[in-house]
Amino acid sequence: MRRVDPLYLLAGALVVVALAVTVLTAGAAPSGGRSASVYDGGPGGAAALRRYLDAMGARTTTVQGASFDPAGARVLLVLGATEPVTPADVATMRSFVRGGGTLVVATDLGLAERALLDAYGVAVAGVAAGGAYPLAGAAFADPPAGRLAIDQGVTLALPPEGLVLASAGGAPLIGAVRDGSGAAIFVGSLRPFLSAGLGDADNARAVLGLVRPALRGATVAFDEYHHGYRPSSDVLVLLERTWPGRALVFVAVVVLLYLVLSGRRLGPPLPLEVRPARSSLEYVRGFAGLVRRSGHGEIARRRLRSDLHTGLARSLGLDPATPFDRVVARLAASDAGRAAEARLLDDALARPLRDDALLRTVAQIDRIVGGTP
Repeated sequence: MRRVDPLYLLAGALVVVALAVTVLTAGAAPSGGRSASVYDGGPGGAAALRRYLDAMGARTTTVQGASFDPAGARVLLVLGATEPVTPADVATMRSFVRGGGTLVVATDLGLAERALLDAYGVAVAGVAAGGAYPLAGAAFADPPAGRLAIDQGVTLALPPEGLVLASAGGAPLIGAVRDGSGAAIFVGSLRPFLSAGLGDADNARAVLGLVRPALRGATVAFDEYHHGYRPSSDVLVLLERTWPGRALVFVAVVVLLYLVLSGRRLGPPLPLEVRPARSSLEYVRGFAGLVRRSGHGEIARRRLRSDLHTGLARSLGLDPATPFDRVVARLAASDAGRAAEARLLDDALARPLRDDALLRTVAQIDRIVGGTP
């Protein structure tokens, strides 16, 4: 059997791990399962609260998209914001309240809503233990609600003008602050608004009391903008902020590392281009063409003339550096015809020649040097 490359096994194992992480973490709600989002149908979401308010006569909508704008709503619910509320968002909310709106802010920690709390002089004072706490004030008279049940939360410190609506261990758990013709209500726990806690004690009636201004056909808006439901101009947002996208990036990096470490090619091999061997005549013709185009024909004539001088001197047993006149004189003593032809050929090569005449001199040099008739 053919042995499996260990890198194949490693890549396969990493892909399986990435898919397992994707499956196990997909859809997981933030903050330990308490998303407080109307798009979360689980126990930690607010989907049941939205259906409940619709059934009680209120119209519900969501604030989300490219900008934060609660226009058209009578009550705005900010439940467990997971992204910080910016100063610009605080200004928008205060304008909404001053125009007669009711702002309900519920939080377990008070971190993302810190700027909003500071704007109304509200601060987190301590930790609220789980239990059922009495409700007070006319806000919970219709429908009547006497106790609020929570599992965790924080107590609040209200400004002097603030009104305490519920207390936990002597510290405010729910407080209201008037602002213009509206009011901002702060709740130190998410539990009464979640699907899992809506049916505890009088939580459902207490929530109705907080949103009562919208029960006669007005609109209750859920803030999903600060849960991250907004478009992004970043084309890589799916790869950076979703587990399937991160798994895809992980697998791509693993495959790239595998290809680099294993030296695998990314396609079929390219055959080498086999060229036939060139003859010496092709090189001669190529060099001759270059010489001709450059206009320096004297290079070839100088070389042929040198071949005539040295070749003739060697054929006579003389030093190749012997002056040509002495070589011709030595040749004339034994063969006057060859000597005369050699002198005429030397004179011809001293002057520019046409290509055909230059080529003929090659054969003449071979004949004279070889001593053939």
